[in-house]
Amino acid sequence: MKTKLIICGLFCLLAATSVKAADNKVGIDLYESGMIGAAKAFFLDNLKQQREGVLQAETCYYLGECYLVLGLRDSAGIYYQKGIEFMPDYSYNRIGVVGLKLGKDVDGEELFKEVFTSKKDKKDAGVQLAIARAYLYAGNMTKAMEHVNQARELDAKSGLPYLVEGDILAAQGKVGEACAKYEMAAYFSPDCVGAYLKQARLYMSANRSLSLEKLDKAREESPEFCGIYCILGELYEMAGDSKAAADNYSKFIQSGYYDQDHLLRYAGILYFDKQYEKMLPVLQSVLKEKPEDLVAKRLYAYCLSKRENGEKCLEAIKHFIESTPEESQICQDYLCYAEQLTVKKEYNEAITYYKKALNADCKRQELLKDIADLFVKNRDLDSAVVYYQQYFDFVEEPAAEDLLKLGKCYYNLACQDSVPELQKEELIKADTLFKELSIQVPNSYVSYFWRARVNSMLDPETTKGLAKPYYEKVIEIGSVQPERYKRELIESYKYLGYYHYVIADAITTKNNGNPDPAKGEYGEAKSFFSKVLTLDAKDEVALKALESIKL
Repeated sequence: MKTKLIICGLFCLLAATSVKAADNKVGIDLYESGMIGAAKAFFLDNLKQQREGVLQAETCYYLGECYLVLGLRDSAGIYYQKGIEFMPDYSYNRIGVVGLKLGKDVDGEELFKEVFTSKKDKKDAGVQLAIARAYLYAGNMTKAMEHVNQARELDAKSGLPYLVEGDILAAQGKVGEACAKYEMAAYFSPDCVGAYLKQARLYMSANRSLSLEKLDKAREESPEFCGIYCILGELYEMAGDSKAAADNYSKFIQSGYYDQDHLLRYAGILYFDKQYEKMLPVLQSVLKEKPEDLVAKRLYAYCLSKRENGEKCLEAIKHFIESTPEESQICQDYLCYAEQLTVKKEYNEAITYYKKALNADCKRQELLKDIADLFVKNRDLDSAVVYYQQYFDFVEEPAAEDLLKLGKCYYNLACQDSVPELQKEELIKADTLFKELSIQVPNSYVSYFWRARVNSMLDPETTKGLAKPYYEKVIEIGSVQPERYKRELIESYKYLGYYHYVIADAITTKNNGNPDPAKGEYGEAKSFFSKVLTLDAKDEVALKALESIKL
């Protein structure tokens, strides 16, 4: 096979195949593995190099088969006829021509007899399997099985009859029986790589470990066969391992035996592996051949939107949204646009497209949290609370981070609210959420810090000391690393200093202005304000408080 440039020089082909006209083994293995697009690419390339009539005829036959499977019957006929021209006595192309005349209930036995160019053909197992496949593609399973059985009688040691029988069963939806026949094919013909790959594909959804086992067996038999890495890539893609999917699928692409659908799938794999730079030329290659392909255009927009090109990121997905009919748009389109709008801090528009994404896929309830987050950024706390609550109704147990977010929303609403009843209601809701947070993460200062702030607002005169136990807990946790928790410790020390000062002042007032009975409380107040100065020697509140305490 001639070495060729692929996608702007991004990929290198395997150099082992060269200017010498290659045989068709790799292509036949691809065809027998059910990888029709890859097989077609192989045979089209090989036909350009071959000069031997029998190889050319064989290549044309398999090209006819590939086009037939792909539903391109006219193209199939052209290659069967071309194969006959290369070698008139090569029966397989004649079988292909007859196969095009078959229907689901058509018995073409007399027609097939006419194509035999020698007496040996009737007793050739390969010829019988070619006829079986012709009936299979025509939908006549009964006649297909008749010829599979004839092939098995002619060559009892070959696994190929079992391979074709597996195809017949798979076409009828009998997956388990098909896999059993593929197993037999591999037993009789261990080098029948297609048997392993067809099993791997059938097991892929239901039993990935078994699928991988079959692929490993295929690698043992034929480690260089590119088709193995294609299916491995698909398997890892389904398993969500984007790196392994990209690594394996790239090995397949490097073989050069791919079609545009393979490139498109490869681009998708690269997208999920975040290899945007590598993905871009792949998509450009696809769009050159299929400029109106919706999936290619979509991935191209996604790719550009993910690259760090400033305004071009937003423009790419915006153009796709505006140029694509609404009925053809999907959740991910809106989501991609919303993410880019968020980056540009266009929060109102971003919210609109997050909502469209949610409407396009109502199962994506996690988007409720994204919408709520944007309302917070847009300082619309009332709306944020609504969407956080809807999200909480969706999840079984809110995450600690989400409890904190909603709790802070209620706290900030209370800070803004001037109606005492509403403010108290919001503070209680916030306190309930922060309490739940403290249960989830008891060793973190965060929940206690926010409970302290909430309870400080519930006790505006600081006479009840509602925030005291929570600020004390913050000090207990934060004192281990005072520099890290400096801000929180300063706030805690100030509150406790002020609390003890208020208690001391009340005792002094009760004793007709005599401060002596309050010495202990004044001492506590001085102690806490002094601790503030150990963290910030210039803190004006602490300095003034200490100055005012004369005792």
